[in-house]
Amino acid sequence: MNKYDNYFKFRLATVQDIDAIMAFLKNEWSESHILANDKAFFQWQYGNDQFGDTNTINVVLMLDKEEQIVGINGFISYAAEGQGRYVSSAITKVKPDLEIPLCGVELIKRFKQLVPANAYYSSGTNSKTMIPIGERVFHYTTGIMQQFYILNDQMDTYKIVHIEHKVPMDYEHTKMVLELLTDIADAEGRFDFSKKVKFQGYKSKEFINKRYFQHPIYKYCIYGVKEEEGEAFSALLIGREIEVHQRKVLRLVDFIGDISNLAKLGTALHQLMYKNQYEYMDLMAGTLSVELMSQSGFVLRELEDTNIIPTYFEPFVQENINIWYQKSDPDIVIFKADGDQDRPNSRKG
Repeated sequence: MNKYDNYFKFRLATVQDIDAIMAFLKNEWSESHILANDKAFFQWQYGNDQFGDTNTINVVLMLDKEEQIVGINGFISYAAEGQGRYVSSAITKVKPDLEIPLCGVELIKRFKQLVPANAYYSSGTNSKTMIPIGERVFHYTTGIMQQFYILNDQMDTYKIVHIEHKVPMDYEHTKMVLELLTDIADAEGRFDFSKKVKFQGYKSKEFINKRYFQHPIYKYCIYGVKEEEGEAFSALLIGREIEVHQRKVLRLVDFIGDISNLAKLGTALHQLMYKNQYEYMDLMAGTLSVELMSQSGFVLRELEDTNIIPTYFEPFVQENINIWYQKSDPDIVIFKADGDQDRPNSRKG
């Protein structure tokens, strides 16, 4: 108990709170925000049906004495609590006109009390508001997400990227291959969903199935990573095709499994790129070894780079955009899809 309890109540939300949360987002965040207008998508993103819980919503509420919402902290849970849970914050908002200072900091503290986890992390963190809080109050590791890319060197011109200087795209030839999976059953018995992997927060089979195979708007490309002659998958690689100006790109948004495999995918990724005529592939992370990624032909976009590798596609913006991250465990590698970063802005996707 502290002074905030004299003014506010903090609790986990339930399905009965959804309409009020959406109204809060519409009034305090953005009138056009998908989570303020699309109830089915809101319930998919924050519901816990995949873990057998049809009542709880992954939002911590801050309520005033009249039981009105004055703050929310929405989050993504990668596993059920008993599985060794890791959590990403997705959206944090407090009304700006509250009389008591530092309510946002208190909301995050209560969120961590109500939602215990092995670690907390996210991409797409607001650099002006949330990053200073993460650094000074919670002592999180923060930074700008690395953006690695492989440019299709078989194309003479580019419409999505803007290339001022060519970079070497050498890679080591290996026999690792990518097998496209159509549903979670394709990985059953071939990928160890229970295995805890160094440098990664645990993502359960239930989360992977819902987040990538059953996404209601996006269609993800989920690949099993394996040896050419093998059957077992050592990792899962998740990407999403985007088409702009009659050109396609593949954005790699998550990697689940042994990180060292990212150094062995040069041959497979280049074959995939040439086959599907992708203008480029990219992968955002916080953080990976540049040397490891270069073995597969990835080049790191430098912060002041004159080459433009776009990040925003809804709507499309041909600019280099820096995406910030924060994490309570400095050793964890996070990817673009961690948190709220790889989320549609509308049903059009």
